[in-house]
Amino acid sequence: MVRAVAKVRKQIDPGLRKQKAQKRLEAESRNANAKARHEKEKRVHELETKIAALEGQQKELVAALEDPAAYRSGGRAIAVNRDLSALSHDLARLTAEWESVTATVSAP
Repeated sequence: MVRAVAKVRKQIDPGLRKQKAQKRLEAESRNANAKARHEKEKRVHELETKIAALEGQQKELVAALEDPAAYRSGGRAIAVNRDLSALSHDLARLTAEWESVTATVSAP
């Protein structure tokens, strides 16, 4: 009787092992996907923070250009305009990256 039970276990065990291995692979896959999604969400947050800071700086520079004193002597308007142009370029680049990463996060 003991031998018969041991024989049945040996026959059942390979099926259980395969099932456990399959479940382990599925869990590892889910964990890897969750980790990748978390990294992307983290990057989205970082980009949003940088974009918000740049938008704040952009408002300040636009306000500086609206001040008539910037156009008096010393060429301050040229420097402010140069800074605004560089900032706009950085803002466009970060916004494009944000759109790209956001699209991959929300994709199924």
